[in-house]
Amino acid sequence: MSKKPKELAEMGEIIAIAIAREQASIKYYKEAFVKAKKEDYRRIFLHLIEQEEEHEDKLKALLHEIKSEIELNLRKSK
Repeated sequence: MSKKPKELAEMGEIIAIAIAREQASIKYYKEAFVKAKKEDYRRIFLHLIEQEEEHEDKLKALLHEIKSEIELNLRKSK
């Protein structure tokens, strides 16, 4: 990535917000899934849940990368 520490921190904050939004979407779709009466609707909500979980996983991996790079930069600066 090789960004400046401030840029990395800002990216990390933005990604953390995005993760929280994905989690909120997952919760919403899970509630809708439980309430859905028709199997077709339940399948749609299940698909949406899976998509949001994939997004969350990718964002968490990216956040981990950013945190690792920040830690590496801190070690180099000592």
